[in-house]
Amino acid sequence: MNLQRLFPALLCLSILFSCKKDDEPVVVTPETEITSEFESGNGIAQKISDTEWEITIPDDNGNPNLPDSWRSWWYIALSNADITKETKLTIKNSGWMYYYVPVYSYDQKNWFRFDASEVIQDGNEIIVTSKFEKPAVWVAMFYPYTLTDLENYLSVIENNPNVKVEVAGKSQNNNPLYLIKVSDFSQPVANKKRILIHARTHPAETPSSFVIEGLINFLISGNLHSAEMLRDYEFHIFPMQNVDGVIAGNYRSTPKSENLEVMWYYDINNPLNLSIDTPPEIAVIHAHALQLMNEGPPVSIALNLHASNSEPDIRPFFYPHFGPQDLGYSPQEAALWDSQLRFISSVAFQYGYPMIEPVPLQGGSSFAGKQYPESWWWVNYKDQVMAITMEMTYGRAGYAPNWIIPEYLRILGSATAQGIRDYFTLPAQSPYLTGNYKSIPLKYPELYPPNAADENKE
Repeated sequence: MNLQRLFPALLCLSILFSCKKDDEPVVVTPETEITSEFESGNGIAQKISDTEWEITIPDDNGNPNLPDSWRSWWYIALSNADITKETKLTIKNSGWMYYYVPVYSYDQKNWFRFDASEVIQDGNEIIVTSKFEKPAVWVAMFYPYTLTDLENYLSVIENNPNVKVEVAGKSQNNNPLYLIKVSDFSQPVANKKRILIHARTHPAETPSSFVIEGLINFLISGNLHSAEMLRDYEFHIFPMQNVDGVIAGNYRSTPKSENLEVMWYYDINNPLNLSIDTPPEIAVIHAHALQLMNEGPPVSIALNLHASNSEPDIRPFFYPHFGPQDLGYSPQEAALWDSQLRFISSVAFQYGYPMIEPVPLQGGSSFAGKQYPESWWWVNYKDQVMAITMEMTYGRAGYAPNWIIPEYLRILGSATAQGIRDYFTLPAQSPYLTGNYKSIPLKYPELYPPNAADENKE
């Protein structure tokens, strides 16, 4: 056999090469690859065909003992995507029951929503079928906001004279727990109102980060109203409490599978103190809160920012507590209830009443015996501190038929800042109180608030 003649024939049989003239280039088509091995990434990819993949959402930290509902955050990167054909991604094993439209980016900076025509729901599976314009693309359940994103934002604002950025402590994995102070620091603090805000207790609840950006952007915008607020208020903001979970790509927990929202373990005999095994991500905020309450003017508002896995048309909402005296609540309980309604109404007035969910006829009292941040504030300071949780949502959020984008969330942040001002300076708005959660038509199955035991603040 003439091997010299056989060798070219063997080359022609190769799946990587084709027989060409000597002056023609050899074309090698790289295979598409999918990974989540990057900051905040999450999802396990299984190839079905050259253009079809299944993405399984794992439990936080691979812990099967966590609730199924915690499987919702996913964030993946495709390399060598075939831009000549549609790519199909099926998101499996999700604990999220509602339809949603994911987002994608070609640079991790500029993000876009898929068109709703490209996204269908099959049970708890979300199926995306789209043709990408570039071979490198990132795809996520919602707009990501990583530690890197936060540090990039801090680099923009930290030279503003009305901003101080500090590292208040370190996380369990030795990552920075940033504290942002915003005020006119040339003015004496004695007569200022102090506002304490913390966010990203649950890592994947990224809407709160955009709200914080909008709030700070308003405060440092240089207009007359913001200048007055800087003179009269001092904001203390912890923008990313569960930083380790953010880096790990978790939905709700730390890398130790801790839910920080329910771990404000105060000492019954001395409730100002927390137990010695309190995670540092809580201990740092707790220590700063105590310092503010003991030095200078106390905290007036403690705002806890979250985002809810709810039906797409649910708008942002709040968790007020207790209720009016005529329903059997004590004067102090009713006073907190009234102040919370005033605050909700002030924010709704600025953002637009149709854009905020109405509140119930009463909020209940069982939270007081639990270990939420608001529980700690209540047991120690009663109605002196208006402590409340504010929940953003991921869907159409009042903007139907459009889906919410980061800029809408920044607008909500600006409205929140102005609502804080109105809460202290203007007569009370008409309470945004109807008792009818579903005051707008809901397109998808109705369940509000989400029926999760650790998310309902009774």
